[in-house]
Amino acid sequence: MPPSEVLYLGKSAILLVFYLSMPIIAAATAVGLIVALLQTMIQLQEQTLGFAAKLVTVIAMIALTSSWMSAELMRFYDQILFRIGFPG
Repeated sequence: MPPSEVLYLGKSAILLVFYLSMPIIAAATAVGLIVALLQTMIQLQEQTLGFAAKLVTVIAMIALTSSWMSAELMRFYDQILFRIGFPG
């Protein structure tokens, strides 16, 4: 496999990690911001509320997007195997 293909697959892998993690990170950030605003409005200084809300959000987002993530990972795996090729 030429070096240009290795670089392309490396770049594709990094972009795939970015795309797969972005919905989870965005949801956790949004929930954290909302909880922080609500805590500020009611003057509640409890740090575990924000952590618990973000933890539940991350678990829910993983459950909701797991089929999409696995499909994308399998597509990338197929692309790698196609580019490498099988001897014989």
